[in-house]
Formats: sequence, C-alpha cells, structure tokens
Amino acid sequence: AQSNAEKAMSFRVRFTAEAVRNQNDCVDWIMQRSVSGAHAWLDALSHTIQRLAASPFSFPKAPEDGFCIHELRNAFFGTRRGRTFRAVFYVDQDTVIVTHLRAPDQNLLSSQDFTEGDLL
Repeated sequence: AQSNAEKAMSFRVRFTAEAVRNQNDCVDWIMQRSVSGAHAWLDALSHTIQRLAASPFSFPKAPEDGFCIHELRNAFFGTRRGRTFRAVFYVDQDTVIVTHLRAPDQNLLSSQDFTEGDLL
C-alpha cells in the first residue's frame, strides 16, 4: 500500500553509470539472439521504470540491502517469453536511483559493487 506522501508525488528515476552499462550489456546480449526480444526487453524495462516512478516503496528489499547506506530494493521484470531480470535501486528523497540491472544467472552483488558518485 502506498503512503499518502507517495500517492501525492511521482518520483524521478535515474540510472547510475553502472546501471547504464548493465542495460547496454543486456540489450547487446539479447540483440545477438533476437532483435524483437531486445525490443521487448526494453519495453519491459520502460514499464518497470514507470512503476518505480509511481510507487518505489511497493517493491521488496533486495538481498543486498545493507551493502550501502541506502535501503536497497529490487524490481523484477522480464518479457512474456524471456527470463526474469532484476533492477536494484534505492530512493533518495524524490528520486529513485537504479544502481544495477541483473540477469537471472548473475550472482548477488557484493558491497564492493556500490560506490558513491556513480550517478549520471
């Protein structure tokens, strides 16, 4: 359930440079296998960004929560025929910061994967 403050506002969504690299890597990997699959993946990511902007606190805490000073959460997304990916993020005032995009076969992140000043 959304809080009253959350209902009244829309959050900006920003990607760190690492999250952009993750996005590019995922799109490149999927594109080698299926151009339409890559477009579907980008559509699913876009839909997830809209959901994050509307209601970031509705997503569960990430397994990596505690690795940085912010409360880490994750949003799962994927295409109807594809695998499930994960967007790891935190909320800083009125902004959702996506720190990483993870494929299902990737290990959990470590505390070394979180650095300050990586925001685009």
